[in-house]
Amino acid sequence: MQTLNTLSTPEEKLGGLCTTYAELLEENRNTQKQMKVLQKKQNQLVQEKDNLRNEHSKAILARSKLESLCRELQRHNRTLKEEGIQRTRLEEEKRKEVTSRFQVTLNDIQTQMEQHNERNASLRQENADLAEKLKKLYEQYKLREEHIDKVVKHKNLQQQLVDAKLHQAQELLKESEERHEREKDFLLKEAWGGGDQPAWVCLDEEAHLTPIRPSI
Repeated sequence: MQTLNTLSTPEEKLGGLCTTYAELLEENRNTQKQMKVLQKKQNQLVQEKDNLRNEHSKAILARSKLESLCRELQRHNRTLKEEGIQRTRLEEEKRKEVTSRFQVTLNDIQTQMEQHNERNASLRQENADLAEKLKKLYEQYKLREEHIDKVVKHKNLQQQLVDAKLHQAQELLKESEERHEREKDFLLKEAWGGGDQPAWVCLDEEAHLTPIRPSI
């Protein structure tokens, strides 16, 4: 109103109206561009989040397999221990029996026992080494899983921020369009009410001018 009241002729009012419309149109376009950029960033974050979820699922599956392997190793160790105990018991009984009958075979039996003990010690050492390696692998997978959880949480926060910015941009675009329509209607009414001279209004988004003549 203040701008139009300072103009004396309908042509000047028309120029002011077109200038205002062009500024509102440019503001609307900038807001739309910003919204497209935010939407693209949101899509990228969603894709990254899906990739992290897939990697997290793979890590969980690997951890499950590792735990299953640990349980299998424990069962194997128990089996070896029970077999060793049973074998030692049988050998001891056999040694006593053979000693009582054939004292001359005592040295041979003792040699066999030492060999079995060495083999059992070697197996226990191998099992201990394997258990240590599996433990380290499990700890590595656990640390990786914790890292992935932190990254997923960080991406969720980023997506929430982008969603908030996108919502704000949409609100600004909506307000800009509503203000644009209100001001356009107001300016058109003001231009038409300026006298009997022909009025010109901006009708399309490319700022082309179309003459509108009042019907008689």
